[in-house]
Formats: sequence, structure tokens, C-alpha cells
Amino acid sequence: MKKGKLFIITGPSAVGKTSIAKLVLKKKKDLIRSITFTSRNKRPGEKNGRDYHFITEKEFKKKIRKSDFLEWANNYGNLYGTDKKEIIEFLNRGRNVLVVIDIKGALNIKKKWPGAATIFILPESTDQLKKRFQKRSDTAKVAIKKRLETAEWELSQSPKCDYWVINPENRIELAVKEALEIIKNA
Repeated sequence: MKKGKLFIITGPSAVGKTSIAKLVLKKKKDLIRSITFTSRNKRPGEKNGRDYHFITEKEFKKKIRKSDFLEWANNYGNLYGTDKKEIIEFLNRGRNVLVVIDIKGALNIKKKWPGAATIFILPESTDQLKKRFQKRSDTAKVAIKKRLETAEWELSQSPKCDYWVINPENRIELAVKEALEIIKNA
């Protein structure tokens, strides 16, 4: 049986990674999303097991000790991790897997899985990111400056990825079309 392919969508916070991934998954039925584990609180409209696996920090640390994660990171005081067993099982069954993750996690996975295809989502501008942070009810004004500084570093890491897609404001369908083309041809 032919093994599946691992695809990683990455980019700075608020660039639209999750929105793009959801639309890609609707159109690409042979692609399965790996659900990230997190210790952060749910945002309005998020569901456990669909958007993230929401677990306590204690449960998360137990999974770290058991080496359950392909990679994990502490971002903005919350823990995020990619389930190793789930991905390996899907790939071994010939299924293509999509991971949506920050750049640190993407590069860590790429080191362990060099055949993974990394797709970096770029904003049109940092002003676009700033506006998106301001719209988020869970991002305090003080945190916006820190997130923009982090985004600048994340953007500087984009050359380490295999592909780049710009997510134009109010034209997400263009980014989705480009991501689908990359996945089809990678």
C-alpha cells in the first residue's frame, strides 16, 4: 500500500491558516486534518474534537512525558501539540494528512518528516494582521504588540518552507485555490 503524504499549513497568528484549511478540507475529500491538542480555553464557536482537542495543562504535560506528540510548543502561555500516533496511522493507511500549525512546529515536523510539504500563508501586509488581531475578542490590546513582533519573526522564517500563499483581504478563495493546487501537485 502506498503511504499517504503529510501537508503542513503554517504562518503567523491571525493570517487565516485555519480558515484556509477548513475550506481546503471541504474541497479535498481525500485529505484528513490532524486535530491539534491544546491547553488553551475554547474561543466562541469552537468545538472540542473538531477545532482542537482541549485538555488541561496537567493532561498535556502527561502526554509530553509519554512522548505522544510529534512536536509541541508553548505559545502565548498555552501548550499546543501534534498527535504522533494519529498521523502515523493515517499515513500508513495511505491517507493524506493536513496539519495546521505555527512555524516553529512546522519546522520541527519537517526535521522529523523531510517529505512533508510545508505551505506558508502570508498576509498582504502586517497592517492586515494588526486589524485581524484587533477584531479578535480574546486578544488584549497589550498582547497585539507582542503578537506583531512574533509575526515578524515568523514571517522571517517563511523561506524555510516549500511553498508560499498570500491570503488577500476578503479574497480567501484565491488562497484556497492556490493551496489546493499545491496539494494536488506536491
